[in-house]
Amino acid sequence: MGLFGTSGAVSVQGRQIALHGRGAPVAIDLEQLVEQWPLLPRDLRTRKASDLARRLAQAHRAVSSLAPPAPTVPIRPVRHVVIPIGAVLLAVVGVLVAVRLLRSRETPATLPAAPETDVGEDAARNTRTCEAARKRIYSGASMGPFELAGWVAELWLATPRGGAAQAAAGAAGQDALSAESVGLGAFISQGKLTAAADAELAAVTDGLVEIVPGFDEEEAGRSPSWRAITARFSSGYARAYFDPALRARFVALADRMADGASAELGALYARCAHLPYHDAGAWFRGPDPAAAATALVYASGVFAEMPAVDRGALAALRGAGPIDALRGAGASLDAASLGKLVGAHGGGITKGGAGAVVITFPVGGPTRATSASRIVARKLQVGVGQD
Repeated sequence: MGLFGTSGAVSVQGRQIALHGRGAPVAIDLEQLVEQWPLLPRDLRTRKASDLARRLAQAHRAVSSLAPPAPTVPIRPVRHVVIPIGAVLLAVVGVLVAVRLLRSRETPATLPAAPETDVGEDAARNTRTCEAARKRIYSGASMGPFELAGWVAELWLATPRGGAAQAAAGAAGQDALSAESVGLGAFISQGKLTAAADAELAAVTDGLVEIVPGFDEEEAGRSPSWRAITARFSSGYARAYFDPALRARFVALADRMADGASAELGALYARCAHLPYHDAGAWFRGPDPAAAATALVYASGVFAEMPAVDRGALAALRGAGPIDALRGAGASLDAASLGKLVGAHGGGITKGGAGAVVITFPVGGPTRATSASRIVARKLQVGVGQD
C-alpha cells in the first residue's frame, strides 16, 4: 500500500475489491478478472494486481479530497506496518478465484500453491487457454486479448516433385530441413525473422520460427507427387499473427516466402499447438483459380475438426493423390466463380507474386476460411453435407 501513498485493508466482495483505510472505504469493479485469473501467467497476474492497487489508491485519494477535514486531536504516534499492496491484492484475488472454483465443484478439491510454474504447468495452461479460445470463435465470438497462449501460426508451402528448389531440399533430406535448404535463408536466421523479411515482425523479440516437414508420414504417402514444408511461427510471432495491425504484414510476408521457396501452393493459418485442426485461415495461394481453391480445401477443409471433405469422394477422383485430384476437379473454376464462393464468407481474391491467385480472409473472422472451404469442397464434388 505504501508504494501508492496510502494504507489500509483490502477485501473482496462479489465482483468488487474494496480498500478500508483512513476515511470512507472505496471499491472498484474486478470486471472479467475473476474468470481470467486462472489463465493468466504469473507475471501478468502481478501487473494486474499492481494496476488494481493503483486504481484503489486513486479512488481513495479522490474520496478523501471531498471529505471535510477531521478535527485535530493529539494522539500517540502509532507504528504502522506497510505491506506492498501488489502482494496483498495478488493473494486476495487468488483466494477469491480458489473459493469460486471450489464452490463450482460437487467434490471439494484443494488448490495447490504454486509460487513458480514449470514447463508442464505452462503447457497445461496454454492448452486450456487455446481450447477455450477455439470454443469462443466457433460459437461466433471474437478472440479475446488473453486467449492467444497456446497458438501457433503456420505457413504451408508445397511444390511438385522435380522442381529445382525441391531437388535442393531433397538433397538435404527431410531430417535436415533448414531455412537455407528450402530457399528461405533471406527471411529466417537462427529461428528469427530477419529485417529483410519484415522490419516490424523482426522486432518481435520473443518469437520463434521453425522449418518442419509439410506432410506427416501418412499425408506424404497420399501425395507422392508433392513435397511440402511448413514454417511454424510461435510465441510472439503467433500473437502478431492475430494482431489486426500486423496481419497485412504477415500476409505479404507469406507471399514473398512462397516466391522464395518456389512454392506452387501455399496456405497461412493458425491452430492450437497441441491439436491437428487448422483454424483461423488467412491466406491461400495457387498459380490459377483451381490451384488456389485446392490450397484452401486441402489446408483448411481437410484439416477441419468437423469434416469439410469427404475422404471417400476425394479418393474416387482421378489423380495421384488428394492435391492432384482437387486440382483436376477444379479445372473449370474461374476467378469470378471462386471469388463469389469465398466472398459469401468474407473472403477476397487478389493477385500475388508471379501472377498467382490469392484468397485472403480478415483477422476479424477467424473461422471464415473453414466455412468457405466447405462451400468450395462441395463445388468440387468432395464436400460434406449440402448447401
